[in-house]
Amino acid sequence: MNKAVFSISLNSQSVMQYYQGKKNRVQVQTRQGFNMSIPYDILLKFVTREGIYGTFEISYSSDGKLGELRRVS
Repeated sequence: MNKAVFSISLNSQSVMQYYQGKKNRVQVQTRQGFNMSIPYDILLKFVTREGIYGTFEISYSSDGKLGELRRVS
């Protein structure tokens, strides 16, 4: 499995667009310098009243299948 690290800063208003179904993927730029499109539903467990904030590590296969997502800070 490959791994990538990225940071997210989505305030509660931005998260509401995903909750209402207006958007379903979050675009992030990894610390390795490439862009990823992350399905919003894998971020749900990290949503707070303030939104989603933090640095995350995601694992994925060579064919792009997502694995585990965890908060690193």
